[in-house]
Amino acid sequence: MPQTGNRRAGDHAVVLGGGMAGLFAARILADHYAAVTIIERDRLAANGTKRRGTPQARHSHGLLMRAADIAEARFPGLTNELIADGAKTVSAFDDFRAIFFGNVLHRAALGRSSVVASRTFLESHVRARVSALPNVTVCDDAVVAGLVASDTGVGGIRVLRRDSDGAPEPIRADLVVDAMGRGTRVGAWLESLGYPRPPEDQVPVDIGYATCHFRLPLDAVGGDRIVLVGPMPSRPRGFGFAAQEGDTWVLSTFGVGKDDHPPSSPGELLEFAAAFAPDDVATVLRCATPVDEVATYRFKTAVWRRYELLDRIPHGILSIGDAVCCFNPIYGSGMTVAAIAADLLDEVLHKGTKDLPRRYYRRVGRMLRTPWWLTKVSDLTMPPVAIGTPGVKSLAHSGLNMMFRAAAADPVAAAAFLDVLNMTKSPVRMLEPRVAAATVGLGRIRGRRS
Repeated sequence: MPQTGNRRAGDHAVVLGGGMAGLFAARILADHYAAVTIIERDRLAANGTKRRGTPQARHSHGLLMRAADIAEARFPGLTNELIADGAKTVSAFDDFRAIFFGNVLHRAALGRSSVVASRTFLESHVRARVSALPNVTVCDDAVVAGLVASDTGVGGIRVLRRDSDGAPEPIRADLVVDAMGRGTRVGAWLESLGYPRPPEDQVPVDIGYATCHFRLPLDAVGGDRIVLVGPMPSRPRGFGFAAQEGDTWVLSTFGVGKDDHPPSSPGELLEFAAAFAPDDVATVLRCATPVDEVATYRFKTAVWRRYELLDRIPHGILSIGDAVCCFNPIYGSGMTVAAIAADLLDEVLHKGTKDLPRRYYRRVGRMLRTPWWLTKVSDLTMPPVAIGTPGVKSLAHSGLNMMFRAAAADPVAAAAFLDVLNMTKSPVRMLEPRVAAATVGLGRIRGRRS
């Protein structure tokens, strides 16, 4: 039933997965469907503790500025609520130290702020907001066993509840949204119904993560709330060091390629990061004592499932978040892309449900081109990433190094780069005359002449 005026798009929508992508999707669907059900395989604890379905949850996460804006718009007052409960504010980018290819980015004051917190803390607050919506039901400890076919595609799902010994029960839905992440089985299920799998773009990054937490004062590194050191071709290692809720700091280290994966013992991990950290951060790390065991995680391949390229797309189902595009996690763009995709779904639903999946995937495909291209170019500069010829790798390295050098020296170039990084502006911003001149070095040449 297409939505017109105040009419609903349908009676029931089901979201597969209760992570951030599923929660953003459910928030949107609640405005368009009479009832929304979230199916989550993990048992959800009231205190928001970690769960099996998010093994990466202990590592650093964050909402880029675009996602923070969307979250606040969809959940008014969320930012103040997070801060009141212990999250830390971060100013863009007065107290955010970013080092890319050895260049310390200029502290471009954008006049905006966000919050830093753990993934579990953030997700539990957003889930509480979604669960409070009168037409949303969260069904946890339940496994999606497959799809229910309809004449035009998908008409529901089959769910096996762990507290039941019976067979999977069918649940009818006008729309099923797959938010099951990069391990989604929806492609195989659709193939069993006679639909093609989407073609995939892949980048074999082989990232190894290791993370631990500390009790440290908020001014542990001179007032900075986040210190981010990115990898570079000569040293494909990096880390994020950030304040979180309470008096906790998180250190998430990573390495590109098996030979540069970080160690899993606390002492070795701190030395791993301190070896290329700024001096003040290295001093803090060498004196700090972790309050937990080191958590490790491995991410082998970034994948973009190109649903928008399919000639035949089933009605009644679509995917969102990592189920469509799973980025190299060092860029922190996963939750932000999921939030943007949810906003796009809202726009598409406002125009009705006719040919909904195709219209949605076209919008999402256009949106994903920029972050996918930017992260892929950055990834291929790393020698362990087995894509790109030596010439292409060298050219990409030169281009990125010029951009980072400009962002380190020129406040306008820094602001432009940070806008693009946070997905608040198009990369076209980097082509503005002042920014382009700084990137190719004209600003520095003029400065020397004067």
